[in-house]
Amino acid sequence: MSKYNFRVDGIDPNSTHGRILSKIKPGSTILEMGCATGYMTKYMKEKMNCTVDIVEIDDDACGIASQYARNSLCCDLSKMFWRERFDQERYDYILFADVLEHLVNPMTVLKSASELLKPEGQIIITIPNICHNDILIRMFYDLFTYTDMGLLDCTHIHFWGLRDFVMQCEQIGLHAKECNCILRETSHTEQALPAEDVDPALLEVLKKRDFGEVYQYLFVCVKKE
Repeated sequence: MSKYNFRVDGIDPNSTHGRILSKIKPGSTILEMGCATGYMTKYMKEKMNCTVDIVEIDDDACGIASQYARNSLCCDLSKMFWRERFDQERYDYILFADVLEHLVNPMTVLKSASELLKPEGQIIITIPNICHNDILIRMFYDLFTYTDMGLLDCTHIHFWGLRDFVMQCEQIGLHAKECNCILRETSHTEQALPAEDVDPALLEVLKKRDFGEVYQYLFVCVKKE
């Protein structure tokens, strides 16, 4: 079973899932990439009257999520089998919630997915911020430490800062029309070092960074004209 098995009973505007769901209009048609056990799929179907197609790599998770989906496909997004399966569909929204960082070829997948949007459709994406202060502090002390989940989840194979991601989206024909920041204070993430091990002067410098306490970015992307 996938370790990314969460529960969404309501929309907490301060949570990542709540912020994603708050951007979706009821009654929409959605392609959800990497849905895990369908915690958002279920909410979108039952609470928002949306029609949802899903793609998920984990067999067990996909089986659970499929009961809330119109169509489901269990496959690796990087293999692109989903593209043929859903080629005739057009969506109001395509969701990549903490998914792209796990893919071998994330921008190829993202570009191909954008071709399945309706003319006014949107792609909603969340990614972790590799430039969070807690990671930079560890790197200052020559540490780069993976964890089971979080900013440096042990299954992450791609990393972005804000400017990198926006630039790469532009290169594949997408415009990030909206960027939201999910914050977590310095020294309050799973990457935080014990306070006594960090030079206070270093902390003071890093706390002046504009995006140093962004834990995740949430982008709303549209196709460029």
